[in-house]
Amino acid sequence: MTEILSGWVRAIAGAAVFCAMAAALCPKGRARGVLALASGCVMLLALVSPIARLDLTDFARASARWRESAAAVADGAGEAAGAMERRVIEAECAAYISSRADVLGLEPGGISVEARWSEEGYWYPWSCRIAAAENAALSDAVEAELGIPLERQSWEGEA
Repeated sequence: MTEILSGWVRAIAGAAVFCAMAAALCPKGRARGVLALASGCVMLLALVSPIARLDLTDFARASARWRESAAAVADGAGEAAGAMERRVIEAECAAYISSRADVLGLEPGGISVEARWSEEGYWYPWSCRIAAAENAALSDAVEAELGIPLERQSWEGEA
């Protein structure tokens, strides 16, 4: 890449020196106007010369690699967002159970909720673990409000 860039700079510098020398040697008058137009064309050709030498197959390959990289980054971001969404739902459901336990006068040692991905395309609470003695009112609230049936509720405490 640096070879291409340095060659391009040399071509522009060489064209500039050639045009300046021609302008210095050219007599005033109509010929100088024509020379100025020709010099502009020479400088323009020097500026666009790297485009003429581009290998489009290399450009196509590089473009395909960039697209693949972009797709991989987008997929990774989607997975990370899904994992974050799952953690948020689990934390919010655990906070809900904790607040209901407080209302009922219970002090569980810990609450955790497991969320699963539905066929419809969203996370939902699947099961929960509550470090406390089983409480029918809290169990009913968890089932009614979060949709976690009694068989997927794990109570770990003394009755």
